[in-house]
This record gives sequence, structure tokens and C-alpha cells, in this order.
Amino acid sequence: MDITLAQQYIWKVTYRLVTEEEYTVLGAGEEMIELLRQKGRELRYVQLRLADFLWGATLGYDVRDGAARLEDIRRQAGARSIQGQIVYICYEPVAESMRDALQAEEGIHEQQVSLHVAGYGLEEGRWIRKAGDGFSRSDLFTGTPFGEEEPPASYWMRSIEQMEAEREQEMRATFFYGKPRFTYLFLIMIIAVFILMELSGGSQDPRVLLLFGAKFNPLILAGEWWRFITPMFLHIGFMHILFNGVALYSLGALAEQIYGSARFLVIYMLSGISGVVSSFAFSDNISAGASGAIFGLFGAMLYFGTQNKELFFRTLGTNILVVLGINLAIGFLSPGIIDNYAHLGGLVGGFLASTLVGLPKHRSRAWIKAGATALLLFLLWWGIQAGGLVL
Repeated sequence: MDITLAQQYIWKVTYRLVTEEEYTVLGAGEEMIELLRQKGRELRYVQLRLADFLWGATLGYDVRDGAARLEDIRRQAGARSIQGQIVYICYEPVAESMRDALQAEEGIHEQQVSLHVAGYGLEEGRWIRKAGDGFSRSDLFTGTPFGEEEPPASYWMRSIEQMEAEREQEMRATFFYGKPRFTYLFLIMIIAVFILMELSGGSQDPRVLLLFGAKFNPLILAGEWWRFITPMFLHIGFMHILFNGVALYSLGALAEQIYGSARFLVIYMLSGISGVVSSFAFSDNISAGASGAIFGLFGAMLYFGTQNKELFFRTLGTNILVVLGINLAIGFLSPGIIDNYAHLGGLVGGFLASTLVGLPKHRSRAWIKAGATALLLFLLWWGIQAGGLVL
């Protein structure tokens, strides 16, 4: 078979991997194309190789070299593991000895790097050795490249370039919609208040905490309702403000860039208030901190994930879910130290507040927004009633 037809075929398969499986082209030459897909910390790698009648002589070397390549990619991406496939596109008749060598090749199967070997015969239009389980769409390799009606390789190359440019534009439009103005303002505020508290006698002194507006149920019941708001700007000790400050700096900036400043402000404030109300309903302890509002930002990320599932899991999903799970687990394991009620209240409040304000350039159904608003108001009312404050 003419190598030009084989190149046409391999670029067509590449196009389908990019458009249907969301791979990105890492590199391409005349006889080899590398593709990578990342979802959170999970990596999938595909190497398409045009294989002539001599390819069997380099099979073992290709596997070892491919495994080293996968390890480099894994380290650069900071991923736990990577699964890879080398798929030989055979455009010359395949000798029986080469078939046997391909079937006998075990590949690499280690904890961090897994590399499977497969082969597809263009003359036959079927698999010589099928792709492994990690390659979910082996059906993308179907048929043969025969026929002048098929577009040339250059057509598929241009189409891939256009698709990847559109993806980049979508990413920038989604993750850089706004600037983190309120994030930095809130950071300045909590640091300034913390310094004032330290100068007033110490941020861990109960009298100072109450003076600056910490959550304390008896004072709220006495009519000091502003204590549903002020605790989110107070912190108890240096480590408390350090952890919350770092979380606000990273997660807050991300959320504000996605939602825009106005929506971010609504989400952050409602999340913080929801966290304090939840603590008021279930805990009598003095409490303070931006944790409820920060967990509300996790809720905002989860709402983003429900609206952009593919983009969420391709970029943020796994990391967000893991960090959220770890923080919730720490809260449940430290009930007397960490106010997990505030965390859970903030998380729920943040998700509902995000549903209320919606995402930029996304049209949400009116009844969904109305339902989220009604549920959030009901939960706030219920929490206030449960804490003993009658409205």
C-alpha cells in the first residue's frame, strides 16, 4: 500500500481521537504521532506509528523507549500514573513471525506506568492485536484508507489545529472571565483584622474574639445578628489564618476568575453566612474563620462541574474532589477542634448560591434558580430557628 494512504489514515484516526476522545497532539512526524489526554491527575497516552515490514525488529526498543517517555510525561504533569498505548498501523503485509512477536510482547505494566502494544492491519482492515482495556475506543480504528473521496492528510491536520485552537479559546474564556479583585480585598481584610486582634490582646483570647464579632450563640440570641457575618473575617491563631489565607488565595482566585467578581461576591458572602448559621444551629462553641465561605467556593466548583462536566474533569475535577474529601474527613476526625458544621453549611450554601447566580454566558432555567433560592432561604431560616433565634 502507498505510504501516502497510510498517512492519510493515521491523521484521520488522530482527528477522531482529538474530537471524540478529547486527546491533544503532543508531537507529530512523518511516521509517528503522540497524543495525550488528562483528566485531573489521570493521564492517557497514545502513540500511533506507521509500521513497514521491518517494524518487528524495533518492537522491544519501542516499548522501552515508550515507557521512558511515559515516565517523563507523568513527572512533568505531576500525575500518579499514566496508561499508554503504542498502536502500529501496518500498511505492508504482516509476516506470521511479526504477528507472533506482537502477540508475545507483554508491554510494561507497573504501578505508575502502563504501556500496551497493539497493531492494526490496513490491508486487512482489522486488528492484528487489539488495543488494551485502557483504550476505550478501539472502534475508532475501522476500515481502510482506500478511495480518493477521502480527504488528504493535510485536511485532517488543519482540522486538528482548528479544534485545538477552539479548545484553547474556550479554556481562556471559561477560566479567565473575571479578575480576582474581591479575593485580594478579602485577604487584605482578614489580615488587617487579625493584626488588630493580636494588638488588642491576642486572636485566641475569647474576650477579643467576642469583641470583634465571633459567633457566640447567647449574644446572637440577645439580638447581635451581625455575628452571622463578622465571624468570616476573624481567625483564631496564626495557623488558622495561614491555612485559610492560602486556601482563599488559590481557590478564591480560581472561583472569581470563573464566575466574575459580582457573582463571586454573592457566593462568598452567602456561603460564609450559611456556614455561621449552620454552626449556630448545631454548635454552642465560640467560632470564627473564613472556612465556611471557603467551603462555599468548593460548592461553587462542584456547581461548575455539573454545568461543564467534560471540562471540569479534564482540568480541575479530580484535584477538587480529593482536596474537598480530605478536608471534610479532617473535620469529621477533629469534631472538638474544627467546626465541621460551618464547613458543611458553607459547602451547601455555596452550591445553592452558585445555582442562584449561575455561570457567565450560561442560561439557567428560571425554575432551577427559583428552587435554589427558595431552598437556600429555607435552610437559613431553619438554621436560625434551630439555634433558638425567632424571626
